[in-house]
Formats: sequence, structure tokens, C-alpha cells
Amino acid sequence: MKSIIKIWALVLAMFVGVAANAQTDAKSKVILQNVEKLYKSYKTIQTEFKITTKVANRKPSVASGSLWLKGIKFKVKYDNQEVYCDGKTIWSYNPTDEEVTLEDYSTRTNNLSPQEIFTFFNQGFKANYEGPVTSGKSTRDVIKLVPKKRKEKYAYIKIEVEKGTYKLRRVIQHYKNGTDVVIDLGEVQGNKTINDAIFTWDTKSHPGVQVVDLR
Repeated sequence: MKSIIKIWALVLAMFVGVAANAQTDAKSKVILQNVEKLYKSYKTIQTEFKITTKVANRKPSVASGSLWLKGIKFKVKYDNQEVYCDGKTIWSYNPTDEEVTLEDYSTRTNNLSPQEIFTFFNQGFKANYEGPVTSGKSTRDVIKLVPKKRKEKYAYIKIEVEKGTYKLRRVIQHYKNGTDVVIDLGEVQGNKTINDAIFTWDTKSHPGVQVVDLR
């Protein structure tokens, strides 16, 4: 289940507060501050996403997912895997293995805390505006984020922000080995009513699933 944990962290990175630091150019700073303001105004988030992994000399792999977020509670479905969190317990479910793993919610042992993810871009990056690009009928501003620490496995992250609305539409994580992980974000539904029950694993609805309790 580690793969979906990493995917979840990367997906949440699309909703982070991206306040600029001292090495951010003026145009990027304004854009990132508006992105942060928009997404922090959402008490709940619901959206669809698509992740494309591009590896040299291989056919790109594509998978879709869904995300529900409410404070520290979340649910994510991706590539036939599901993760639930009610703020206290995390359930990681793999239908193929017919197994669900239970763990205590802890920001020390995983990177799933929205509080931590919301500050991911606030430090450790140099942000530069690279200009606009056109996608369909919309125009997007492209910002390149280069990590200050050279030990990172990726060389940079690019985000595409819809001009005028400040909605995040694409995140590209470019690794030093040439691999690209591209996340395309669907229309975000912010502040919709989400029942808390969606963030809790329902044992009765999953008969025969083996429960591995690691708490």
C-alpha cells in the first residue's frame, strides 16, 4: 500500500498553500498567494484526477482517482485501491488482496496530514514564472518549483494554474532519472456537504475482507 500513500501525498500537493519565499519572483508570488487563498477557503474538497507516469522507452501508464477531503479527514480512491481516514484511524484497502490494514493516524509515521501537506511548498523551493500555456479553451500560468536540497529524487515540480480563477489544473513532478509523474485535476467542488461516514471503513459492506490491525 505504500504506492498509494505516495500518490495521496502528491495529490494533496495540488491543494497546498504555496506562499512564496524570498527566492520567488514577483509574478509567481502573486499567483501562488492567490492559489493558497482559494484552496484555504474550502472547508471540504471533492474532485477527480488522472495520473500519468512517463518512463523512458516505455508506454505511459494512466490511472484515475477520486478525492474527498474535510479537514484532517479524507478518502482517496486510486487504481483499485482505497484509503480512508477519520482523523484517528487510517484504513488502507486493497480489493485485489481482499485485505484492509488499520493504523493509528500519526503525522510522524506518514505524510498524510493535510496540515503538513498544506505547507509543503512554503519552504525549500525556488519558484519561477515560465509563462502562459494554452490548454483547450483555457490559458494557464506555469510556475517551476526547484527544490533547494539537491538530495531530492526529483529535479523540479511544475504547476499549471488557470489564469483568472487560480485553480490548479496540472502538477508535473520531473525526476532526475527522467521519469515524469503528471497529475491532471478535474473540476474541484469546494465546500460541498460531505457526510463524515464516507471517511470511515465499513466492515459490514466488505464481508470476507481480512483485517490487519497494526495499531
